[in-house]
Amino acid sequence: MATTYKYSDFDIDFNRNEFIDDMSIKKDFNSIRQSVMNIVLTKPGEKPFNREFGVGIHNMLFELWTPFQKSLLERNIKWEVDRLEPRAEVTAVNIDEDEIDSNEVSIEIKFNIVLGERSEPIKDSIRIALTKVR
Repeated sequence: MATTYKYSDFDIDFNRNEFIDDMSIKKDFNSIRQSVMNIVLTKPGEKPFNREFGVGIHNMLFELWTPFQKSLLERNIKWEVDRLEPRAEVTAVNIDEDEIDSNEVSIEIKFNIVLGERSEPIKDSIRIALTKVR
């Protein structure tokens, strides 16, 4: 009996699966995690035919970092993931600005994976490190 997956998506890096000699596929939870990461890392206007897709965290890299910028980024991440990914419900966005003087910000996004009305949500998180190089 073949295994069936509820969710699947292409690997965003287009890595090759050596066993089947084809593109790698993300399945179930990994597909949802990749979707959340894709939403956060995509700049608005970057996705053709859906110009409002994405958070645009890269646009904030060279902004003056203030408490307002921090709260704006937290709000944008939560808003966009909740709006664009119905399988994920953001529970917290933690921005670690301890290394801001070294031009680095670490973002942890905690979310629940919602698989259906009858099942318990599954807690998950991703971490993104942003570094200014110039």
